Amino acid sequence: MPRIRSIKPEFFTSLTIADLSLSARLTFIGLWTYVDDNGVGPADPRLIRAAVWPLEEAPDILQRTREDLQSLQEARLITLYEASGKPLVAVNSWNEHQKVSHPRKPRFPTPDEARQLADQQGSSTPEGRRSPPENLQSPPEDDAPEQGAGSREQGKGIEGNSEADASANPPPRLDVKRVCEHLATVIERGGGKKQRITKTWRNDVRLLLDTDGVTVDQAIAAIDWAHADDFWNAHILSPGKLRAKYETLRRQASAQHRKRAPQAPPPAPRDMTEEEKKNALKFA
Repeated sequence: MPRIRSIKPEFFTSLTIADLSLSARLTFIGLWTYVDDNGVGPADPRLIRAAVWPLEEAPDILQRTREDLQSLQEARLITLYEASGKPLVAVNSWNEHQKVSHPRKPRFPTPDEARQLADQQGSSTPEGRRSPPENLQSPPEDDAPEQGAGSREQGKGIEGNSEADASANPPPRLDVKRVCEHLATVIERGGGKKQRITKTWRNDVRLLLDTDGVTVDQAIAAIDWAHADDFWNAHILSPGKLRAKYETLRRQASAQHRKRAPQAPPPAPRDMTEEEKKNALKFA
């Protein structure tokens, strides 16, 4: 059920907000009416699309909603995390900007509460070790944002940290590892610097596979197609960007296949293996 929320004038002069697309700005505002009274709601793009864009008929609205969430996460305006196996979204600095007079009992824990719950569960495991879910959006220590004074400008500030920390890593998934290593290899082969596969990389690939329903072969084909393209090879340099632009890549690849004459020779990608060339040509 939509809720009545308030919006401050400072929202419209926020530099953080100004850096977002108009779609992401509206999705951010829409999230305020979507989440519960503690600022938390299910992180299912289909539910968010239905709540925020119910009358939008654009065919790419679901993908655009996914991209908006990614942009808001990167801007540290929301936190995407998991609690008890359920993906959640929390609006950062919620209590600073929304005053709920009679808050209803929350259905979902905040990021801090989820971390505390994980700590409590972890303390009961052998040797007090814990294995938080991989999609807690936890970057390595050198990727974490610097901690400092918060801002009371609406839409700024971090509730706890948009990237939950973890003291132990879950066992690596082979499918996630395969996609990460392939992207790193392709980037390096194209002249880019050596890539380090971080927790953020693994998490973005896991979301691409599990949440977006992309298969490993499709992800690898998308990587190879993008890096055979003069424009996209300079832009798809991380799993997060691959996930945000996957549907755009797929549409462009499909359009390219439709335009190509049946007897025309295939495109000649830059320095790629024969297997990567085959992947690039069959992605659509």
